[in-house]
Amino acid sequence: MKRVLRRQTARITRQLSSILIQSAVPGATNPWFSEQEAETARHERAELLERLSGRVNISANGAKLHLGPLSPGCAICMEGYWGCNYINGRCQRNCFYCLRYHSMRAEPDCSTDGFSFKSPQEHIQYLKTFRIKGVGFSGGEPLLAFDRLVSHITAIRQEFGPGMYVWMYTNGDLVNRERLQILKNAGLNELRCDLSARGYDVTPLALAREYIPTVSVEIPAIPEDFSLLKESLEQMQAIGVNHLNLHQLLAGERNWRAYCARRYHFSIQQMPAVHESEMCALRLLLHACEQGLRVPINYCSYAYRFRYYGRTLRSRAALVAVEDQEEITEAGYIRLCSISDTAEQLQALVRRMERAQVNPKLWKVDREHGSVTLHSSLLSHVDWTSARPIIQYYAAYVTLQEPSAGFSPGNLKVTRHLVRTEQHTPTDNLSFPPSKHEKLEAGLADVV
Repeated sequence: MKRVLRRQTARITRQLSSILIQSAVPGATNPWFSEQEAETARHERAELLERLSGRVNISANGAKLHLGPLSPGCAICMEGYWGCNYINGRCQRNCFYCLRYHSMRAEPDCSTDGFSFKSPQEHIQYLKTFRIKGVGFSGGEPLLAFDRLVSHITAIRQEFGPGMYVWMYTNGDLVNRERLQILKNAGLNELRCDLSARGYDVTPLALAREYIPTVSVEIPAIPEDFSLLKESLEQMQAIGVNHLNLHQLLAGERNWRAYCARRYHFSIQQMPAVHESEMCALRLLLHACEQGLRVPINYCSYAYRFRYYGRTLRSRAALVAVEDQEEITEAGYIRLCSISDTAEQLQALVRRMERAQVNPKLWKVDREHGSVTLHSSLLSHVDWTSARPIIQYYAAYVTLQEPSAGFSPGNLKVTRHLVRTEQHTPTDNLSFPPSKHEKLEAGLADVV
C-alpha cells in the first residue's frame, strides 16, 4: 500500500512540475520519465552495469564505482572524516551546472557545514572538534582568495603536520608557476581541476604536475561532452594525471532551468539527479576498461553523495552529543538501549554490573522511567526473564550558542531529535536487526 501511495505521489509531482517547467522554460520537454521511459532507462543502465561487472571496483555499499584506486581525499570522504571548506564565494566563471551563486561583491567568511570561521585558528578548532582527517578547499574559485587560502593551508600544516590531507578545487584559470610554488611550500597535497569549465584545456594540469604531488581532474559528467571526455582521457594519461573524479549532475534552484533547456531527465530523489549524467559516467568507465586506459576513474553518484554526506553530518554531531552508554551507528545516528523491568530486577542488574566492576560510565539508572540505559556490550548482564528492551535512535544537531562569538568547543549547542523507537519482547538471545538507522542504504539510486 505504501509503495502504491509513493508511486501515485510521484506521478502527481511529475505532472504538476512538468506543467510549471514547460511554462517557465520555452522549448523544454517533460523532464520526468513516463513509466515506459523509466523502464527503458532502467534496462539500458542495467546493461551497462552488467558490462562493467567484474571490471570495476565497487565501494560504499554499491553506491560508488571506480576504476583503479581512489584518491586519498576520496577515501577520507568515504570514511566520513572530510571537511569541505568554502574558502570564498566569488568565481569568474558561470558554469551552467553550478549549484552556487557567485555574484556577491564582498567575500563572506569561509565556512564548513554551516560554521563560519573568521580566522584559520577557528577553522583548526573545528577540525579538532570533529576529528577531521582531510580538508578540501572549494569556493567560488579559491584562487580569487589566494592569501586567505594560503593562510589556512599553512596554519593547518603547522598544526597537524603531514597527518592532515589537504586539497583544493579550481577551474584552472588562475593557475601559474608562482601560485603553485607558494601552494607547494604551504603544504598542499592535491590540486583538483574542473576541466569542463575551460573547454577541457589540460594546460593547467601539465603545469601543476611540476609542483603538486597529486593532480586530479574533478568534473561533472556532462552528457553532451562524452566525446570530448574520451579524447581528454588520453591527454590526462599522457600528462600523468593521478585521478579523474566524475560526479552526477544535480538540479537545484540555480541550474534547473539550464537542465530543462538541455532536455535532461530527472530522477525523483531528495534532490533531483540527472539520469543522462550517470549514463555518461558509466559509459566513460566502460570505454576506459575496453581501451585499457590507466587513469583511475571514480564515479561519485548522487546516491553516494546524499547517503554518505548525510552520514558524515550526523556522525560529526553525534561525536559531540553521544554519551558513554550510547553508540553511534554506521549511518551516524545515536543508539540508546534501555532496559525496563521491575524495581527488584533492575536493582539486581545494577548489583551484577557492580560486582563485575563494569565501567560505571557505560550504564545509567533512569529512576523517572523505571529503566536502566546501558551500552550494548553489557547486555550479557541482563536477566531476560522479564526485561523489556527499548532501542531509540536520535539524530544530533550542533549549532553555536552565540554566533557572534565564533567557533570554539565551548560555544557549541547540541540538540537531539528522536527519529525511531523499537520495542522488543523479553528473549534469551537478544539481537538488534539492522535498520535504516544503523546501516547505510546499498546500491545506486533508482531511475525514478
